[in-house]
Amino acid sequence: RQMLPTLRAKDTFNVLLFAGDSQVLSPTPLPATPANLSAALSLLDQQRGGGGTELLPALRRALALPRPAENMSRTVAVVTDGYVDIETEAYALVRQNLGQGNVFAFGIGTSVNRHLIESLARAGQGEPFIVTDAGAAETEAARFAAMIGAPVVSAVTASFDGVKASEVEPA
Repeated sequence: RQMLPTLRAKDTFNVLLFAGDSQVLSPTPLPATPANLSAALSLLDQQRGGGGTELLPALRRALALPRPAENMSRTVAVVTDGYVDIETEAYALVRQNLGQGNVFAFGIGTSVNRHLIESLARAGQGEPFIVTDAGAAETEAARFAAMIGAPVVSAVTASFDGVKASEVEPA
């Protein structure tokens, strides 16, 4: 709930809920319009967590959803309060899909598998967020929004006029 209002008009988003099974707001990325943000908040308001934390099928589904436009980066934020033990499979899935977007992982509550959250974010070239105190959730959501709202490097180009360049990485 705290992250949605931080989206900018040029952003796109989606929401996929997972508890027992999964439910997605839209089959395609949605523009961050007031109507779409309101629909997302309504979906969250209707959610009543129950059943097991089915993280692996939800990750598969999220990574299979269409990407935003080719010139847009994609961020997958996993938010869970459950303790799951599918580490190896989740890391492999995220690594296999690195071209589909970065993965940031939020563990909320005292029963979170901390190792999973930290390693999942590392595998997805994102950042982990662990919130054991509900009062800190808003601060961490704001930190996440600031992090993805201002990428460190964007639209990089290089020019080597008048100089012979060699061993330039990445190619």
